[in-house]
Amino acid sequence: MKLELAIGALLFSFSSKENWINTAQRKFRKCGLHSNAVLCIDAYGRICTCGKDFEIANDDDAFPVKCYAAREELTDANHA
Repeated sequence: MKLELAIGALLFSFSSKENWINTAQRKFRKCGLHSNAVLCIDAYGRICTCGKDFEIANDDDAFPVKCYAAREELTDANHA
């Protein structure tokens, strides 16, 4: 089953599991949105919400994981 979502702008991405471990807190803080307002989607279109999801993405060579504002209205000039 495929689901299509309308999401906001691309905020940032993670190039690898190590990049996620080392930069996640800084990237979320810099974008100004709580993690609940961001959708992280791996290269296979799976939503990553926790460490286990990022581990699966790593095992499946599914990086980069791209992170988007969860809704278009959350996107403004400060988050571009």
